[in-house]
Amino acid sequence: MAHVCGIEFSDFGFNAAMLDPSTDGLVTVNEAAGEWPAFAAWNGSELVFGREAEKHWRLFPRAVSHVFWEHLSLAPSDLEGPPRTPAYSELAYAFLHSFWENLCKSSGKPEKVVLAMPGQLLGDSNADNPAIGLILAIARDLGIPLAGLCGLSTSSLNDPASMGSITGGRILYMDLHLHSAAMSLLTTDSDGRLNRRHYMRLPRLGYVPLIQGLHKSMGNRFLRATAFDVTAQRELDQLFYEQTREQLLDASRGTDIRYSIQTSSRVYQAAFPRETLRRDLAPHEQGWADAAVKFLSDSSFQPKDVTVVVSSRVGMLPGLDDALTTRGFGRVVHLQHGAAARGAARFAADLEVAEDITTVPVVSKVEVSARAETSSGGGIEVVHVAAAKPSPGLVASHLVVDGSAYSLHALPEVLQGDGNADAPAVPALARLGPVPVRLIRQDGEWHIETPDSGALLMAPGDRVKIRSGAEEVELLIVAESRPGTA
Repeated sequence: MAHVCGIEFSDFGFNAAMLDPSTDGLVTVNEAAGEWPAFAAWNGSELVFGREAEKHWRLFPRAVSHVFWEHLSLAPSDLEGPPRTPAYSELAYAFLHSFWENLCKSSGKPEKVVLAMPGQLLGDSNADNPAIGLILAIARDLGIPLAGLCGLSTSSLNDPASMGSITGGRILYMDLHLHSAAMSLLTTDSDGRLNRRHYMRLPRLGYVPLIQGLHKSMGNRFLRATAFDVTAQRELDQLFYEQTREQLLDASRGTDIRYSIQTSSRVYQAAFPRETLRRDLAPHEQGWADAAVKFLSDSSFQPKDVTVVVSSRVGMLPGLDDALTTRGFGRVVHLQHGAAARGAARFAADLEVAEDITTVPVVSKVEVSARAETSSGGGIEVVHVAAAKPSPGLVASHLVVDGSAYSLHALPEVLQGDGNADAPAVPALARLGPVPVRLIRQDGEWHIETPDSGALLMAPGDRVKIRSGAEEVELLIVAESRPGTA
């Protein structure tokens, strides 16, 4: 069976998803869930990678490297132990070789592959980072049939399982890597395709500084509770790290945090309220939320202007949603695990293998719309096209459809529905058939609501395209402006 593949190139955890293009839906036959964080370790005789390498981190810290993707270059790495110090690029090569070999062994070699890259590797202008050249060369030497590259944000938004209710508009994508957090701003063009416009990397908000701080604070609590210092022995320190890691990755669980450390003479145990962990995570969550507001402000946007989409890796911050809400963000969508890998596999299905690494295309746009079934069984599609730049001083006043301008305050809430299906308030909607469309005013702002799309915040210049079969109706929100008046 021929498969295409998407590889989620996240140093927090590499992941792969396979797609059989002959089927209607996505068939995931391999997801390396959590087994491939970008750790490399020297175990005394050979290099090991992923979770096996991470388990050496506290035991032999100098024999472990977790920055080889972060510092991808020909420079000597920070890993000690081998007879010759490997370069960062050699560690990256060996890591990807091990991952690719494991993938082919478990699922068969795919015919085409698309790599979903983090913005720090892809670069601000899509593939303008010198490290991309090294990655392409590594892929060529490993025999990976590359069909394209894309960003993690772009590929994640190409996963229908996660994005079924997203209609476009403006998207603030948030992700977590080993050493940094990342944010991307995507906007919808007139064809309903999302494009990455801006990218920001946030050092010191990644997993490594987070787990190191948490390991230290929980270790101090364990010392006060048991009078036993887990850092005194490296084996016990590594065991304590593993238990802390498990608690962090499931931070939203409501049970108490429990530790159990066994020495040669006795067992030390301690339990702490889950709220203890959440208090430790709160500064990171507040830092993320503050950075998101500043990132948008630098692009002349406000929190209410975007839909926030967060990767599954951000799930370890259970208070982030509340931190975002208190700053004015209205909607937060959580991606499912492996979304970027599945989205990249869908891109691969429509591409051909590049003849040479110099011709590997970069996919920078993704089509997005909300789809729902009408009562008659036909499908509808909704695309929200936000204005290129918001105009805070403008006040929405009219809805324009097919050249006719309707006063927003004169329109009923139900533009088309069961009560007025024969004579909708906006006659053009009748072309769509029995598709419910509502106009909602809330807190002085206007929303348009359609099946499965939710209430879409509409500002002057925003448009909603509703398609049903061969018919399309475009709803445009405008602000009345009279010459000579303020």
